[in-house]
Amino acid sequence: MVTLDDVAARAGVSRMTASNALRGKTVVKAETARRVLAAAEELGYRPNIAARQLSSGRTHVIGLTMTDFDLIFPADLAARVSDLAQERGYQTIVQQTRFSRDFERRVLSSPATQVCDGTIVCWPSSDAADILSFGRTQPLVFFDGFGLEGQADCVFTPCVEGTRAAVRHLIQQGCRDVLVIGEEYAAPEELATANSSGRRRLLGAMRGLREAGLDYRAGNVYACPWNRQGGYDLMTRILAERRDFDGVCCLNDPLAIGALKALTDAGVSVPHEVAIVGFDGVEDGRYTTPGLTSVCVDAGEVAAACLDLLTARLDGGNAGAEDGDAAGKAGGTAAGRAGEIGGTEAAGADGAARATNTTNTTNTISAASTISAANTAGTADAARIADTTGPTDAYAPQTRTVGFTLARRGSAERNPSL
Repeated sequence: MVTLDDVAARAGVSRMTASNALRGKTVVKAETARRVLAAAEELGYRPNIAARQLSSGRTHVIGLTMTDFDLIFPADLAARVSDLAQERGYQTIVQQTRFSRDFERRVLSSPATQVCDGTIVCWPSSDAADILSFGRTQPLVFFDGFGLEGQADCVFTPCVEGTRAAVRHLIQQGCRDVLVIGEEYAAPEELATANSSGRRRLLGAMRGLREAGLDYRAGNVYACPWNRQGGYDLMTRILAERRDFDGVCCLNDPLAIGALKALTDAGVSVPHEVAIVGFDGVEDGRYTTPGLTSVCVDAGEVAAACLDLLTARLDGGNAGAEDGDAAGKAGGTAAGRAGEIGGTEAAGADGAARATNTTNTTNTISAASTISAANTAGTADAARIADTTGPTDAYAPQTRTVGFTLARRGSAERNPSL
């Protein structure tokens, strides 16, 4: 095996100089560094990770716990994290939890996780106290770690604003009896303290309905698994019982794809008889017939936001809003998350509901609740949420909420001019 000593001997330098050159340290003269790098390339030298860890305390390996590789968005997110981590000089160990607390605990206490410098935990299932205990041994960043705001670094999906925009779009297209599928009905007072993706998306749907003067009622809310089969089976049962609805808001794209298939199999014209919208913006939605209109969350933006927070924590720096460029317009604080639930929302209810768009217009909804029509090519209503306030303490937990766009692909567009 080729060692660092071999590289140093070939380049005619000391072991320390060779080590500094390979690490890109500026204390090494440019010509010397080139000679060391050339020697390493000629000999096929690869750094000894274990030795590097002993000397630096870092492995440059990060962990990623993912709920389910079978679902489209989590699989895409895992790929984006891995790609971006590689660009930043990190390898990634990805493990699956299957929404199980037991699996999650075993993963976070496993030898594979223990060698990681830090871990990104997506959709955590464990109680806050349990999962935060793992943060005593290494930095953790949580994606959609509801209830962990202010206690750990967190990145969130715009659940409330996303489904609110989806329902408002259905109403703009003429829908008056909208079903919400993917979560059990919860009374408005229960939704005020919503603490899961499903409940928060249901809260957004409720707000969209109420702002338009439409009823939010138990008979129009259905629970089902968040996958294609779940959406297909549920919509098949609904169609056997009733045909009095004209819009469907699905809480994720896989179940929306299944529901869309059930509608078309039953001879229902989409969107003319029933309009349907999903949440996630997965690539598969482009290839349904008609294409699936969806609240799009950019997996790359989520990956960048999570990695920004994790690497800033590893480097001992502040992951505040001023460092958020690579996260792609993400921002926010724990107070911002509370505002999303409590009513301090990024998009103005009246202005956004009256926004007039064409299929070649992108409308940006700012955090100040203003709407600005941008005549740019595209088929999306962009609703970027960017709360740039945040803690300045380098050690204070950071919170970011990523943006979303409403991609109009056909399944909800009865009148493309609206």
